[in-house]
Amino acid sequence: MYNNGAVRFAVTTTTPATSTSAQQNAARLLHQASFGATPSDIDQVMQLGRSGWIDKQIQLPFSPDMVPHVESKFALGNSYRPGGTNYSINWVSERFWATAATDPHQLRRRVGFALSQILTVSQADSGLYGHVRGYAHYVDTLNRLAFGNYRELLEEMALSPMMGIYLSHMRNRPEDIGGSRMPDENFAREVMQLFTIGLHALNIDGSPVLDGHGQPVETYSNADVIALAKVFTGWSWGFPDNQLSEQTFRWVSPDLKTAANDLRVDLQRMKAYPGQHSTGEKRLFASKPGAVTLPAGQSAQADLKAALDGLFNHPNVGPFIGRQLIQRLVTSHPSPAYVARVAAAFNNNGKGVRGDLGAVVRAILMDAEAVAAPVGSTGKLREPVLAVAQWLRALEARSASGQYMINHDLIGLNQRQWHAPSVFGYFRPGYVPPNTSFATAGTTVPELQLTSETTTARWVNLAMAMAGSGVGQYGGGVDVSPSLQALIALAQAGNLDGMVERLNLLLYAGRMSAALKADIVDAVTSVHGTDLPSYTNRARIALFLALAAPDYLIQR
Repeated sequence: MYNNGAVRFAVTTTTPATSTSAQQNAARLLHQASFGATPSDIDQVMQLGRSGWIDKQIQLPFSPDMVPHVESKFALGNSYRPGGTNYSINWVSERFWATAATDPHQLRRRVGFALSQILTVSQADSGLYGHVRGYAHYVDTLNRLAFGNYRELLEEMALSPMMGIYLSHMRNRPEDIGGSRMPDENFAREVMQLFTIGLHALNIDGSPVLDGHGQPVETYSNADVIALAKVFTGWSWGFPDNQLSEQTFRWVSPDLKTAANDLRVDLQRMKAYPGQHSTGEKRLFASKPGAVTLPAGQSAQADLKAALDGLFNHPNVGPFIGRQLIQRLVTSHPSPAYVARVAAAFNNNGKGVRGDLGAVVRAILMDAEAVAAPVGSTGKLREPVLAVAQWLRALEARSASGQYMINHDLIGLNQRQWHAPSVFGYFRPGYVPPNTSFATAGTTVPELQLTSETTTARWVNLAMAMAGSGVGQYGGGVDVSPSLQALIALAQAGNLDGMVERLNLLLYAGRMSAALKADIVDAVTSVHGTDLPSYTNRARIALFLALAAPDYLIQR
């Protein structure tokens, strides 16, 4: 029996005070492979098993939905189109939160989000402001190909008009005879450094290949950047073939302001324009593994295919991309053996296919290090988007407007959905916090790049709102509010241990410390009263302390 000095209430035992290991293991998988655990999803994982749940998620039929969502806004009239008073680039973010909260395609969307942090296109670029539907298509493409082949995804990204604007290879012109003009090198550099092979040659376990002097071997040189930049010349908006003139190439953009002028060109791959491609010979990775020579006189399409094939088949891609996907789903510092196993799945899915992302994701989530964290594992610091998304699902938070207006609440946390500060994303995968024990051990903790005294205080304030009326503004009130009924019912029944254990299972996957549990119980028992507001306050205090505790932000 708990005694708060004014009110006594007995603890019931109808809800177990401790969740089972099977429940906790199911919640752990959901923390890795979805946007958060729910009671029904935990039951489903327990019914299907880890492997069965992953297979079912991969096999779920999927239709891209971001573009239809934006087009439903456009259909409301010209004021909802670019330049209109009701136009908003936040529609894509709002749809992200809605699907994170309620959509059954959790694994696909979680992997799509992970891929967006590798193949980054950011709405922070003002050049993308008028292209919200094109940006929606970029997100749809990531989700559609989350279990597809990385080679196909790489080509879709190379020819995405949103990527073309963001990394400036749209309207990229060839070098002139006098040498006074050279092609833009931005995308050429990033497709190597960030999207495929990285800066240094890697062994299959992600460790660097060293030369005879013990130094890392560079994967490409400036000459490779110059040559590859010529590959990505001659591409611009995908207008009908009879409109592919130099004038269109250099100056014309799709007009999305009126339905009459809307050709949906923003949803098409970029096209090669006659006479705008560099046709000279291009030599890539000379004297390095995977050297490719593109003969003079080839078309833009042939050059692009050969260059992307060369990058895709480079031995670095498996460990380079595989390690980053492990970081985004499971742990910030995977062991070399874990990386090697995932890279092997990238190299061969068991049927002789290279680049099968479905096989890669399955290898990541079925690995022994994902099922049970090794002793000494650092786990993964939850980035703000995932910390909020998990609250959405665990507390069945829903939007009064149906629009999930959450994005503004994350500004002070250094991570606003689809607004990465640069092509490097919100943080770098190889980041090691200086002057820390992580630095001594050489441990990568990318998400710590977002963390400061300011963001820590901001998170506590946001946790208070999430445990209270909710977050987001709509019509002068709160837009997204949590459902506290289950917690209130446990408080009303006097089952404080059961209330804490519910939070432990859904938010912590069973790893809440005994000290934190005791602190939450002590805080809850200090609340006076036996009416509904008192039980509600107990639920809110318990939820606030669970969300505000530092351990909540660590996924293990």
